[in-house]
Amino acid sequence: MNYENIRSGILYGDVKVIGFESIDSTSSYLRRLLDSGEKGTVLAVADEQTAGRGRSGKSFYSPLSGGLYMSLLIHPEVGFDAVSSVTPKVCVAVSRAIEKVTGVSTQIKWVNDLYLSGKKVCGILCEAVNDYKNAVTKSIIIGVGINISTVEFPAQLQQLAGSLGVADDCREKLVSEITNSLLTLSFGELSADELSFYRERSCVIGNKINYFVNGQKNTAEAVGIDSSGGLIVENIHGERLTLTSGEISVRPC
Repeated sequence: MNYENIRSGILYGDVKVIGFESIDSTSSYLRRLLDSGEKGTVLAVADEQTAGRGRSGKSFYSPLSGGLYMSLLIHPEVGFDAVSSVTPKVCVAVSRAIEKVTGVSTQIKWVNDLYLSGKKVCGILCEAVNDYKNAVTKSIIIGVGINISTVEFPAQLQQLAGSLGVADDCREKLVSEITNSLLTLSFGELSADELSFYRERSCVIGNKINYFVNGQKNTAEAVGIDSSGGLIVENIHGERLTLTSGEISVRPC
């Protein structure tokens, strides 16, 4: 990728852009940078990740060709409640950026994945760095991995992962567009516009799902998304509850 093209496409703020042909993880790199005292806004982009990370310690397959791997370090200095909906907001922002640049419309699988034709094409990982003494989130590392044109996946991912199916030459523009969207995010509850988009693109609402509470598997129907991005589910007894974190499985998607 041409990192100067990425820099020139970023319209907001003073963003340091750091590019790698290969790195363990762009998010891990930014965490190391933060721990060393970095105070600025930093975008890390890589052609390949050797140890890409997802939620709950899972890995994200990040081969040298066909993908886009980026992480953005920001310093919001806001209360804990204000960042509870960051992941759904990022899902909306990334989905919109993908559609604007490539014309491809993705669906959102709660809470942090984008899907196309029933397969995962994008993973999102938001990591907050909190100051518990002052009850504020000082920094957030937003990691985004997108399969642009990847066609070969490991055997265990072949039925689960897919790609946007577009040419790799969109990557620089897509990185800039996503970065612009992330830099202009507001904190707090989802706006009416974001909430409408999230609900419209959800591939979960209306489907039966499995979710886990205290290690116990439960089955319910996903019936909605609340203004904080929580998943509203209705169990077999007709009782409703809102999931605010965790993993779910759903079929179809």
